[in-house]
Amino acid sequence: MDEKTSFEERQKQQSAAASFFAILNKTTSSVAHVNAVSILGSRYTRPSFLESVTTTILDAKTIADVVNQSQTIAEKLARFDIFDGIEVLLDRASDSDPLAAPDSINVVYQVKEKSRFFIKTGTEIGNNEGNVNGSMTIRNVFGGAETLETVAAFGNRTSSSFQFSLSSPVKASPDSKIDINAHHVLRNNTIYSSYEELSRGAGLRYKTVSDYGYHELGYDCTWRSIDKLSRDASLSIRDEAGQSLKSSLNHTFIRDRRDDMFLPSNGYYIRLSQELSGVLGIGNADFFKFELETQCCHQLGGGQLLTDENDEWIGIHPGFVFSLGLKTGWLANLNNNDKMASTVSDRFLLGGPLSVRGFKTAGIGPRDGKDALGGDIYWAGGISAMAPLPTLESRPVRAHAFINAGSAIPCSNGTSAQDTAHSLMRSPSVTVGVGLIYRHSIARLELNYCIPLTAARGDHPQRGLQFGIGMNFL
Repeated sequence: MDEKTSFEERQKQQSAAASFFAILNKTTSSVAHVNAVSILGSRYTRPSFLESVTTTILDAKTIADVVNQSQTIAEKLARFDIFDGIEVLLDRASDSDPLAAPDSINVVYQVKEKSRFFIKTGTEIGNNEGNVNGSMTIRNVFGGAETLETVAAFGNRTSSSFQFSLSSPVKASPDSKIDINAHHVLRNNTIYSSYEELSRGAGLRYKTVSDYGYHELGYDCTWRSIDKLSRDASLSIRDEAGQSLKSSLNHTFIRDRRDDMFLPSNGYYIRLSQELSGVLGIGNADFFKFELETQCCHQLGGGQLLTDENDEWIGIHPGFVFSLGLKTGWLANLNNNDKMASTVSDRFLLGGPLSVRGFKTAGIGPRDGKDALGGDIYWAGGISAMAPLPTLESRPVRAHAFINAGSAIPCSNGTSAQDTAHSLMRSPSVTVGVGLIYRHSIARLELNYCIPLTAARGDHPQRGLQFGIGMNFL
């Protein structure tokens, strides 16, 4: 850049700064309106999309409205994840247009678009399984903040997974999206049963965030196949082997008010999900499924979670934390025809380090030999007391003691609600234990010594050390 160009740029910057301070020198309640909105630096983003995002600023009536609305729109643009940096400039319209009204303001956004293509590889650990994965993502596919993503993963439980999704904002809102997706997943379930499951399908989802929490409403059509049975597979698993088609509507609601996802000290969490299968008369799975998961945490003795500007863990002041968790679910077959009944793929599996500790994975509930069949109705509850370790208060390590209990049973048509409740509460599986918790940046790790106190007939307790890794624990 030569000296003349540099001098002209400095003059423009000084002029813009002077104009901006002249605007601020007026009282915030002074009458003002927006003359024009400009976005500089957008190469691939559609002008019509940007116009939809910024149109609300045209309703500004005062200088305070203009300043607040311009900042709100800048934050909104940033949440689409298609821009690297966004700068806002307010300029008196009369400086560039002598015919403009004295109280009119030009709003200019200087943006820098992110790279549209990127490829990522890595490893993921969660819910007691690990995998290696690779993904290719295309941002801003059609110039309206759309995202096209393909993911391939290979792991110990999910043998192989291929997923495709194309998402787009709804009404130019970063808080509401609609996406179409397709998947091909092969799961190895031999850790608790004698089969592998292959599922292939496609779906449509609407995701949004409201004042109450996160909502996801979707439709899925999935072809499932229970196959590759081992030689000693039970008769129950052999009866359910084969292919089935599930056409379902599903809804998920999440409200998370915890101060930390992996190691909370205060707040509560609610997750509510429902699924109605057999929609449009398609498929051979006809049932309704409901599940509720909640957690409440409270800290005694003061203390505050500390994070840096990147939301990375720094530490927490000493304090004892009590946590109460509850999970319950119910599945009802809507057709008396056995060919339309749910399968082991649909029922609830209970037990393991992430649910009722002190039992093997899927070690609670109906079984046939070594094969877990899953329950139609279940409940699980847990109480934990966590405390910092001496001299390690600022580290993401906690000691804890816990009591877990739960039960899972089959539910037959014609059984009264009273009899079902009696069966569910009659002989719960109970365990107590102590252990250590470590909060990693991507997951929570637990090493516990568990002592099962009671176990229902057929359950698989696991006394001694048990290791768990995941995101949500009881």
